[in-house]
Amino acid sequence: MQAQFSGIPLSKLKSRWFFLLIALTPLSIFGVCYWWQTRVAALPYFSLGFKQQTDAPYYQVPGFAFINQQGLQTDSSFVKGKVWVADFFFTSCPTICPKMTRNLQKIQAAYKNDSGLTITSTTVDPVHDQPARLKAYAAKNRINTGQWQLLTGTKVNLYRYARKALGVVATDGDGGPGDFIHSDQLVLIDQKGHIRGYYDGTSNSATQALIKDIERLLQNN
Repeated sequence: MQAQFSGIPLSKLKSRWFFLLIALTPLSIFGVCYWWQTRVAALPYFSLGFKQQTDAPYYQVPGFAFINQQGLQTDSSFVKGKVWVADFFFTSCPTICPKMTRNLQKIQAAYKNDSGLTITSTTVDPVHDQPARLKAYAAKNRINTGQWQLLTGTKVNLYRYARKALGVVATDGDGGPGDFIHSDQLVLIDQKGHIRGYYDGTSNSATQALIKDIERLLQNN
């Protein structure tokens, strides 16, 4: 006589448990992989020139002091201790900048209630992008300036910061009249001021990757 449990033959119970285990295994693997990607696997560190660093001490972004869309000074205290996404643009740009702004809007929408994220967009055309124009640009693009600041200053200082602090271009220049920077890079900086990634700001897929990497930094803080 076949052994039973609550009227069900044990052979059938074993079969059911076997198929349940088979069904749950892919979910378990997915869960472990997701946990690893979001909580454990470390993002790389970068120095200037888009170079990955494998050993500490890691490059740390220096401080800044520029003028925001309100005509007020914004310095590095705005980003201190927070995840920071930075880019360089100009308001009259007809090509890559509108795409970058739209993708930054996606990032802001994903973290609109998270005080742990800040964004800065710094102009490369400070002659025309005075605070009033930046303020109008922010209003037009529905930018929450409490979280996302638009910055201007002297061309020499802005260009030096783009090259020597955030490394968005590999070219040399002095910020003079003939110098011009036009970069599609979004830079991800962690809470300790380390560069953790460069992303194509015109790419939807790169933006989605950036959104996920922001979450990883926020969760591992």
